Amino acid sequence: MKIKYLGKIVGLFVFLFAVIINAKSQHVHKWEVYPIVFTANGKYSNPYAEIPVHKSEDLLSVTFKGIDGEAKDKTIEIAGFWDGGNEWKVNFAAPHTGIWKYASFSTDDGLNGIAGEIKVVEWSEEELKSNPTRNGFIRVREDGKNAGHYFEYDSGEPFLWIGDTWWNWTNRRIHFETFQKMVDNRAEKGFNVGQLFVPGNGWGRESSLLDESYSVLDTEHVRKVEQMISYANSRGITVWIHGWWSRPELDEKIGAEKMKRWWRYLIHRFGAYNVIWVLAGEYNMDNNAGFDLGFWKELGEMVKNEDPWTRIVSLHNTPPFWDGGAEAPQWSTGEVLHNEPWLDYNQSQSGHGKYANEMIPVIIEKEYKRKPAKPIVVTEPWYEFIEGNPTGKDVRLAAWGAVLSGAAGHTYGGGHVWLASVPEAPSRGGGPWPIEVGAEIESFDYEGAVSMQHLATFFKNVKWWEMKPYPDLVSDSPQPFCLANPGKEYVIYLRYGGMMHLDMGQAATGKQFTAYWYNPATGESTSKWQVQGGQKVQFTAPGMYPGALDYSDWVLHVFEN
Repeated sequence: MKIKYLGKIVGLFVFLFAVIINAKSQHVHKWEVYPIVFTANGKYSNPYAEIPVHKSEDLLSVTFKGIDGEAKDKTIEIAGFWDGGNEWKVNFAAPHTGIWKYASFSTDDGLNGIAGEIKVVEWSEEELKSNPTRNGFIRVREDGKNAGHYFEYDSGEPFLWIGDTWWNWTNRRIHFETFQKMVDNRAEKGFNVGQLFVPGNGWGRESSLLDESYSVLDTEHVRKVEQMISYANSRGITVWIHGWWSRPELDEKIGAEKMKRWWRYLIHRFGAYNVIWVLAGEYNMDNNAGFDLGFWKELGEMVKNEDPWTRIVSLHNTPPFWDGGAEAPQWSTGEVLHNEPWLDYNQSQSGHGKYANEMIPVIIEKEYKRKPAKPIVVTEPWYEFIEGNPTGKDVRLAAWGAVLSGAAGHTYGGGHVWLASVPEAPSRGGGPWPIEVGAEIESFDYEGAVSMQHLATFFKNVKWWEMKPYPDLVSDSPQPFCLANPGKEYVIYLRYGGMMHLDMGQAATGKQFTAYWYNPATGESTSKWQVQGGQKVQFTAPGMYPGALDYSDWVLHVFEN
């Protein structure tokens, strides 16, 4: 049977008088996922393959209409998704409190005319503090100071991206309990983005949610992935989803229609969760995978239009010194797609190795200056391993250098977490990825991962969203990384410690400021002291040579009293 869309012959007012099969009003919180289950009467041989590429032809559509409170007169329409057998579902997350009524529309009698009511209430202040994802989905700050340069939750709470790479955790062999342990560790360290590959074409069959023809869905596997995303959200982590890995000749091996179908399913299934959409990874946007630039633009526009919550959308680039990116050099999506209206923020994969790591502040500085302003985040850096490279200092240069150069956050990657190498699904590693045996837990606490924790902790006490990069305020430093709200607050990262001068001439002469040094490797702070504004002030980091024979990196924080 071909899936067809039932045109809405009657207006939205009809569902107010529909037979309410789910008559009991349900109480849920704002932004809390509310699933509704439907049972079809028809028999469908392969419902996934029959998902239309165009939005207006879905088998199941559910309209939600607010009738009081914040929700009054708000309308959201969501396409249902197939969940195996004769079961269909819709996941709903209310962006407004109040009472919502819903009604389903379908050509299938079992799916049509189902109606109900949901009462949506606010979280308490304590509940919001315990889980930041309850503040709503991630969006770009569009007005006020530094508009366009950083993210916020729907509530307006500023969001500093502290990401972790979870590329292969959709591997079937990985136990859910193992995933929970990893998420718990990352949440405790302050990570708030988990970059999960939810692939139509994964790194092998064990990670792919579609079969070799890309037409048959493994519903049991996708249920497990949904459970993973839900758990990450419950620990305050937003999940970064990308659905395709770009490889040669995807246009012939998969094709545009199948790639769009998978994206429609991802949006329908996971759209109510706290997630971010990323069209594809490892591509050069011009000719890799066989698609021209027009295809990526069309796909981005489709994903943006398909999502009723209009989540932020971007792509994951390939750096110019890799084979996949050599023919279309691009350190960032901004070099090719910056002016696309559906591209909400720019991503950079700087690549791996010391050279690539040193490029991060250079890339960020350039992208920060693009107009119109869009947030920039490095979403794949040099990976940290216990043997050799990079050191904790390298990780800190990338992270602090990025944020103080204007990035909206930074992503870390390392050890067993990046490759999802765990006892039940070990990775072979080797070469530039030296996976050591038996370090599944120790990998959680590599020096760089702990350094990311200290970065996250530091910025909880800083109004970073009111600050901009001001490298010209710092002199006598080889790499002047300075984020400032001149005359009020300054954060300086000294990669090698040492001495520098900070121009505080924007403050009134004699105005008092508090200063202290923060150790980004340990999270420890020195005692605070007072300095006067209205002049250039000299600062000397602890442990300067020759008093100390080795160098340490330090963060200076200066703020008005």
